[in-house]
Amino acid sequence: MCEHELIGDYYRGCQHFHGRYYSGERVDCMSPKCKTSAAHVHNPNLGCRCATIVTNRNKVQSVIHAKHPDCSE
Repeated sequence: MCEHELIGDYYRGCQHFHGRYYSGERVDCMSPKCKTSAAHVHNPNLGCRCATIVTNRNKVQSVIHAKHPDCSE
């Protein structure tokens, strides 16, 4: 599965990672059956039923010692 780098903040108060934006960095899985891979075997516009398998690779930009506002309720 291909990985896309997600930049965000880690909140130690609630121990959650909250992503803010994608950096554009990508790690290709080189699988012929992955629609987002450069090694994909056929044109995805021709009724391709291959799975789009993408995961996030979280990269912490800031560590915040409080809870995220969504978690502090």
